[in-house]
Amino acid sequence: MDHPGGATTPRPPIVTDYFAAPNDAVAATVVHQEAGPSVVARGSGQPLFDTVRLPAVEPFVVLGRIAAALCGRPYAEVTAHPRHGAVVDGADEGPWVVTVSDELAHALAATPPERLAAVARSHARLSGPVPADLLVPALVALGELADRAGRVRHDLYCWTRLTPPSSRRPAMAGASVRTRRPA
Repeated sequence: MDHPGGATTPRPPIVTDYFAAPNDAVAATVVHQEAGPSVVARGSGQPLFDTVRLPAVEPFVVLGRIAAALCGRPYAEVTAHPRHGAVVDGADEGPWVVTVSDELAHALAATPPERLAAVARSHARLSGPVPADLLVPALVALGELADRAGRVRHDLYCWTRLTPPSSRRPAMAGASVRTRRPA
């Protein structure tokens, strides 16, 4: 994204795709897929998982701060939840599939989009690193994903991989929120 004065924002060092799956074993099946949970099913051309790509919203610290704001509990409490960022599968260097706590998934699903937008703006203003113009639609999309997942009794997960240094080009234009829903 170009900013006034010609400055650019570097591409986030991680890719984070949040998705819904019925259980940990099914979620783990995407850990080594190049497309992550957006992998397309053979024959249908449709993604296997309902997925939202969030620009650099990593599932540990950033999502922990958001969880604290949404759940009205201290950061240390929400991040101590056994399913907050618990690794389901992945190698030391990634990619990884990690869990999103049920408490946060329920809070995301139950929170109106206006409140999610306010939390996103507050988080971006207070602790960055994701600008509000990217975080607001991302958090609203994550809330919608949590709602859809809850209706079919699926859990939320995050597929995360590091961006290779050679692909960390300037401009976050390619880091916008992307959603893919199975047909």
